[in-house]
Amino acid sequence: MRLYLCAAALARTADEMVGVALVLLVLERTGDAALSGAVVAAYTVPSVLSGPLLGAWLDRARRPVIALAGNQFLLAAVALGLVLAGDRLAVLLGLAFLGGTTLPMTSGGFSSLVPRLGRDDLPRATAADALVFNAAAIGGPALAGVLSTVWGPAVAVLGISGLSLLGGLCTTALRVPPHEAARRAPLLAAMRAGLRHLATTAPLRGATAATVLSYGTVGLLSTGLPAHLASLDLDEDLAGVVWAVFEAGAITGVFALRRHLPRWRPERVIFTLLPLYGLAVAVWPLPSGLGVLLALVFVGGVVDGPVLTATMTARQRYTPEELLGQVSTTGASLKIGGYAVGAATGGWLVAGGLAPALVILLVAAGQVAAAGLGALTARSRHPVRVSP
Repeated sequence: MRLYLCAAALARTADEMVGVALVLLVLERTGDAALSGAVVAAYTVPSVLSGPLLGAWLDRARRPVIALAGNQFLLAAVALGLVLAGDRLAVLLGLAFLGGTTLPMTSGGFSSLVPRLGRDDLPRATAADALVFNAAAIGGPALAGVLSTVWGPAVAVLGISGLSLLGGLCTTALRVPPHEAARRAPLLAAMRAGLRHLATTAPLRGATAATVLSYGTVGLLSTGLPAHLASLDLDEDLAGVVWAVFEAGAITGVFALRRHLPRWRPERVIFTLLPLYGLAVAVWPLPSGLGVLLALVFVGGVVDGPVLTATMTARQRYTPEELLGQVSTTGASLKIGGYAVGAATGGWLVAGGLAPALVILLVAAGQVAAAGLGALTARSRHPVRVSP
């Protein structure tokens, strides 16, 4: 597990750097914010469709670590290509699209290995995996920002390449046995089985629906939060600091509850915490100073942090091992797609003149709606298989 956490941390930190480093690189070379957004979209959009296929392939792979390492080597090569591409937009878009195609492997793909690597204490291993997510969400953008400020965006993108290469090398050292049953199934049949399992397993379906809607509405904050900071006469660039504080709160929340989470059904943890998270977000528009806002954002992170751990646990608990890779990557794809829709909607609302405080309140209401949708779709009259 230590080697796994090292590999996952390197891979996810590199991925979290992309959103900052790639935007700054394109802005430096073209001076066009719209083009920078288009390149980032090219990186995220293909992953929405690639997750189920990649997951089914990962479940069938004789050596799944080679598939995961290959994803990291691909990102390393793409990042290097982006540096060498200059200001040629077509090349930048093509490389970003190529790198984003395997994006679900970085999140869901790695997490699908946890049950096989952390059998001795799966709840602890799952919590540690969630902590790696949160730490990468803080460290990746921060590292990209520092490298871009000190040496330029090209060096930050080269940093992505270096971290991905190291992550791939660490991944190849993992020893994970393949799924014999899954390997015998045809790829398309395995993909259909995974999608059917996700759609028909009630608690897993409910947890997925809730977290996708929750993450999608959080996408509104990509434009709503900077606009809110501007309305408080604060620098919009402080949005990065606000998100870092949120992730620090999430890490605190996981540490505080990780010993207790195994006692509760994971989908119920999600349905309980999301409305509380919405309540915490609803008070963000109230403060008039940065210090109070950061304190409230930290509280929101504490409440939301265990949701990721519970989501991973739900996938593990209600999914056979031979389908876990596909279920995990499909869930990651759906969340990425939801966030992209939310970010686009948030930009449209802010540009249309909606007050930033109302955008934040929509995010808060979205968490309550997500919990309700999850609880509704988790209903079933049939017993559900539960993994030990």
